[in-house]
Amino acid sequence: MGALYTSAAFREYARAQVAYADILLTKHAESTLSLCRCGRLHPCDEHQHWLEMRTHFRQFLVDEQYSSEVQQPSRPHPTQRDPSRPDDLG
Repeated sequence: MGALYTSAAFREYARAQVAYADILLTKHAESTLSLCRCGRLHPCDEHQHWLEMRTHFRQFLVDEQYSSEVQQPSRPHPTQRDPSRPDDLG
C-alpha cells in the first residue's frame, strides 16, 4: 500500500508537483508555426499530460491559496424595506 500523507505533507507534495509541471510546460510551450519546443505539433502529448497533472494537483492547493484572504462574514445590517417594492426588485 502507499504511504499515508498528513495534510501538510500532501500539500507540500502537491506544491512540488505543480512546480514540476510548470517547468515541463515551459519546455513544451508553443514555439512557432504551431509547433511545440520539442518539435511535435502543439499541444504535444507531454504538454497535455503536464497540463492535466498541474490542474489535478492545483485543486488541493486552492484552500491554502485563499485561506489568508478569507474573511469572516460580517453581520448583516438591518435595512428598512419599502413595502411597495417586491423583493426581487429592491
